[in-house]
Amino acid sequence: MGVLNVTPDSFSDGGSFHAPEAAVQHARRMAAEGADLIDIGAESTRPGAEPVVLSEELARLLPVIEGIGRLDLGVPLSVDTAKPEAADRALAAGAHMINDISGAGEAMLEVAARHGAPVIAMHMQGEPRTMQREPRYDDVVAEIRNYLAERVAAGRRHGVDVLVDPGIGFGKTLEHNLDLLANLDELQQIGAPVVLGVSRKSFLDRLLGGVPVEERLSGTLAVNAWAAALEIADILRVHDVEPHRQLAESIGALRLRRDRWTTRRRVLARGVVCRSRIGVTSEERAEPQELLVDIDVTLTAGARGTRDDLAETVDYAELAAIAHEVRLVETLAERIAASIGRETSKAAGGSTLRRRIESLRVRVTKPRAARELGAAEVGAEVDWRP
Repeated sequence: MGVLNVTPDSFSDGGSFHAPEAAVQHARRMAAEGADLIDIGAESTRPGAEPVVLSEELARLLPVIEGIGRLDLGVPLSVDTAKPEAADRALAAGAHMINDISGAGEAMLEVAARHGAPVIAMHMQGEPRTMQREPRYDDVVAEIRNYLAERVAAGRRHGVDVLVDPGIGFGKTLEHNLDLLANLDELQQIGAPVVLGVSRKSFLDRLLGGVPVEERLSGTLAVNAWAAALEIADILRVHDVEPHRQLAESIGALRLRRDRWTTRRRVLARGVVCRSRIGVTSEERAEPQELLVDIDVTLTAGARGTRDDLAETVDYAELAAIAHEVRLVETLAERIAASIGRETSKAAGGSTLRRRIESLRVRVTKPRAARELGAAEVGAEVDWRP
C-alpha cells in the first residue's frame, strides 16, 4: 500500500504532494513501481498534529481522487480519514476503501456499509495531539488484540469487511511498538487481514540511535522483511514502493523454493473473478453479478523437482467459463472442484498428479448478495477429496 500524503505538514513527505498535479503524478509513479493499493491522506496524523476542518480536508482530497481516477491506473484507492463525512464524499468520488486511524466507529461503518467498502480499523491511544504523552498499557498485545477483535465484530454486524492495524507509533512507546511487532501473530487470531505501517516512523529513530526521517528506509525495510518472511502481515503500508516490491518478490521466491521441499504443499488461488447470471430466482438472474472464487489445493509429497504450479495444470479461463452454465453457487463450487481434478489428471498424462491431490477446497462467494443482505459473506464452500 503506497502512502500519498496530500498535506503540507505530514511527518515524512508533508508538502511534497500538496498540489493535486504533483499528487496525481506520484500516484502514477507508485502504480508503475508495483503498488497494489494507494492510500490518500489529507490530514496529518503525526504526534502533536492539529485537526483539519472537513471543508479543507475535502478540498485537498477530492481533486486528487478524481485526478487519479481519470488515469485509470487499475490500482484501488484508499482514503485515510477519521471523518465519516470525508469518507462518504471520497468513496462517491472514486475511492474504494477507508483507512481510519480512529478505529472505525459506528458512523464510519455505516458509511462503509452504504458503499460496500472495506475498512482498515487502526488502534490509537488518545488522539494525534496527545497520543505520545506517556502512553500506558497493562498488556499492550492483549489489549490491542481485543480492541481490534471488537472492531472486526462490529464490522460484521454492519456487513463490512474490517482489516486491522495495530497502530505502530500511535500512542505507544518504543517498547510497546517492539512488543507488538514481535507478537504480530497474535493479531492473526482475530481472523482479519493485518495491515502494518512502520514506514519512516519515529520509533526507528529511537531504536537506531538518532536517524532522521529521510534515512529510515533501511530500518523500515528490515521490520517489513521480518513481517513478510514470517507471514504475519498481509499489507505493508509504505512510502517507498519500489524497494518494498523488490523485498516482497524476493521473499516470495524464497518461500516458494522452501515450500517445494516440504512434506505437504499448498497451491492457492484467491479472488478469481467470474461474472454470471446466477441465482435461484429470475430476478436474481436478470443481471450478471460478480462472483469471487478461492481455490486451496493440498498436495502430498512428490519426487523432488516435480512442479506444483497450478498455472501449469489448470486453465483458469475454463474455470471462469463454468460460471456461465450454472444457477447456484453450490453447483458452481462442485463443478470447479471436479474440473480441477479432471484437468490435473489430464495434464499429468494420466492419474499421477490427481493422486497427489490430498484435498481440495473451493469457495464461491457473492459480494453483492452479502451487501444487500447485510451479511459478512454469502456463498458456498466445497471440500473435495479424490
